[in-house]
Amino acid sequence: MNKYHSTMSRRDFMKALGVAGGAMAAAPAFADLDEMAAKDGLYTKRPWWIKTREHLEMTTEVDWDEMQRYSENDTMRGTKANGYRLSLYDQTEWDRRSALKKEEETKFLKEDKPGFTLKDLAYSSNVGSNQSVSQSFLGAQKATLPEARGVSKWQGSPEEAASLLRTFMRSVGAMSIGFIELEEGKTKKLIYDFEGGGKIRNVWEDTDKASIRTLANGYQDNVIPNSFKYAIEIINQESINLFKVNPTLLMSQIRYGRNANTQAATMEFIRSLGYQAVGQYSINTIGIAPALATVSGRGEMGRMNRLITPEHGPIVGAFTMLTNLPLAPDKPIDAGYLNFCKTCMKCAETCGEGAISIEKEPYWETIGGWNNAGHKAWFEDSRKCAAFRALPNACTSGKCLAVCTFSKDHLSGIHEVVQATLANTSLFNGFFKQMDDVFYHDGLHAPEKFWDIELPTYAIDSTINGRDTHS
Repeated sequence: MNKYHSTMSRRDFMKALGVAGGAMAAAPAFADLDEMAAKDGLYTKRPWWIKTREHLEMTTEVDWDEMQRYSENDTMRGTKANGYRLSLYDQTEWDRRSALKKEEETKFLKEDKPGFTLKDLAYSSNVGSNQSVSQSFLGAQKATLPEARGVSKWQGSPEEAASLLRTFMRSVGAMSIGFIELEEGKTKKLIYDFEGGGKIRNVWEDTDKASIRTLANGYQDNVIPNSFKYAIEIINQESINLFKVNPTLLMSQIRYGRNANTQAATMEFIRSLGYQAVGQYSINTIGIAPALATVSGRGEMGRMNRLITPEHGPIVGAFTMLTNLPLAPDKPIDAGYLNFCKTCMKCAETCGEGAISIEKEPYWETIGGWNNAGHKAWFEDSRKCAAFRALPNACTSGKCLAVCTFSKDHLSGIHEVVQATLANTSLFNGFFKQMDDVFYHDGLHAPEKFWDIELPTYAIDSTINGRDTHS
C-alpha cells in the first residue's frame, strides 16, 4: 500500500486505464495521492479536478423564460401532498402500507432486531434534537448594532465580506457556503412564492427593513426588501454512518438542528456588522435550496434530482438565507457528476417503487406538480418515493442517497483518483460503477455494527472542508 501511495502518478493511473495521451493533457499531474493541488481562496479551496464554469452556466440546463416562481406549497411537503398521493394509490392502499409497516416495526422491536431495538430508537429519536433555538424569518434581532457602539457599519469589498462571512459561518457549524447575486428574471425566481400551506407569501418591496405583515384569516406576508440582492447557501453534511443503516429506524437526519443554530448566529452576526438578513422560519422554506446550491457551485444535480457535492456526495442538506450585505457571488462547477449519472443507475435500481428515472438523458418534461418546470433534469416521481418509504423494511428515508457511488470519503486516496478521472473523461464511468458494485455492493452497513463505531463529533467529519491556511 505504501508503494502505491508514494509512486502512483495520475498519468500512470490513466495509462493503466488505457487513456490516450491527449485525453487528459489539460489536467495537471500530481506526485502523490495526498498532494492533489487545490485552488486558492480562504474556505473555497476545491480539488484541482473540479472545473469552474461561467456565471449561470450550470451543468443542469435552465430555461429562465420557462421557469416561474414556484410555491413550496406545491411540493410533497405542502397541502397538495395528499392529493398527489391519492393520484397514485387509493387511501386503502396507503392505510394498508402504514398498518403493515407499524406491525413489522413493533415486531422487530420486540424481537430486538438490530436497527429496530430500544437503544436504536432512543438514538434516532433524540440525536437530531440538538437545536437550542427556534428558526424564524427575522431572527432574534438582539445583537448590538454598530451605531449603539458609536461606530458606522462595517465597510469592505464583496470579496472581503464573503471571506468574513465564511469564517464566521464555519465557526458556527456550516460545512460549505456559497453566495448568489439574485437577478430579476433569473435566480430571483428560485425564491419561493407561497409557503406555510399557502398562507405565507414571500413578497419583495421597496422598504428599508424586512418585516412580517399579518393579514386576515391567518395569512401573512414575509416582506423582503429589494435591497436583499444576495442569497447565502449553506451546505450541512449528514452523517454517512447514519444514512448507511437504511432501511432501519436507526437511520436519522441530523442536519436540521445544526442549521437552526447556524442560521440564528449568522443572522445576528450580519446585524452586528450593520446589515440585515432573513432566514428559513421552518425547514425547506425561502427558496429552492438545491437549485441555489447548484448556481453557487456547491455541487451538481444528479439522477436523484438532488444535489451531489464534491466533499460529501449527496448526503447533505442545503439551506438558504437572504441579505443586503453585498457578497461576491460564486460560480457553478463541473465535477463530472451529471455525466456520470447518465451511465450509473444505482439509485434508480435501489428504489423498489421506481421513483427515480432510468432514462439515459435528463429531460424538460415534469412528472407532476411537485416538480418545477424550466430546467432539464431526471424528474422524480415523489408519490412513488413516499409509497416506497411507506412499506416496511424498505427505505427509512434517502436510501437512494446512501447507495450513491459518491457517498464515500471523497478525500481518501483511490476515491480522489476516481473522481479526478470521471471529472475529465466519461470513458470509464461504466467501469467505475461496476467496480463500486463489486467492492461496495449497495454500500449499506450492518446496523448491529453501528454501536461499535467510533463516531466523530456530531457524527460527521468536519475536517473535509477545513485546511490549515496559516502555515
